[in-house]
Amino acid sequence: MIFENLTVDTNELPKTSELSFEPLERKYLTVSLLADALFFVPLLIGSACLIFFNDNIATVWTNFVYLCGGILLLWSSAILITYKGFFKKKYALRSRDVIYKKGLFWQSRISIPFNRVQHAEIKQGPIDRMYSLYSLKIYTAGGHSSDLVIPGLAEDKAQGLKEFILKKTAEDAPRIK
Repeated sequence: MIFENLTVDTNELPKTSELSFEPLERKYLTVSLLADALFFVPLLIGSACLIFFNDNIATVWTNFVYLCGGILLLWSSAILITYKGFFKKKYALRSRDVIYKKGLFWQSRISIPFNRVQHAEIKQGPIDRMYSLYSLKIYTAGGHSSDLVIPGLAEDKAQGLKEFILKKTAEDAPRIK
C-alpha cells in the first residue's frame, strides 16, 4: 500500500453559501422573549423590595430609579439581542449531514455528519409546551450531552427531521460482515 496525501482544490469544495437554510418557527421568538422575562421580572421585583424595605427613606427613590432603571436597560438590551439573534438561527439538511447556524455577535455553524450520529431525541420544556414547540437533540459518540440542538421546531417538523436523520444514520452505518 502506497501512502498518498493529495492536494485538494479548494475551488471544488461545496459552497455552503448556496445552501437553503430553514428558519425556526416564529413562535420560538416569543418563547425566547418569555424566557428573558422570567429572568428579569423576579430580579426587578426583588430589587424593588430591597429598596422599599430600606430604613433610609431619603435614598429610596434615588436607589429605585438607578437600580430598576439599570435592570430595565439590561432587559431592553436582552430583548434586542434575543430579537436580532432569532433571525440568525437556521438549519439546513443535506444528504450526508445537518447544519445549524446561530449567533449575533459570535456566529457559529455546526455540521454533524449522519455517519457520526449515535442517536437523536425530541425534547419539549414547559414553556415550549405552551407554544407546541420542540427541540431536536442530536448526539454523537464520546459526549454526555448533545452535540447539536435545533430549538423551536413544530412537532411534525421535529419528528420528520429525527426520522430522516436516524434513517440516514442506519444507511451510512458500516456493515459488519
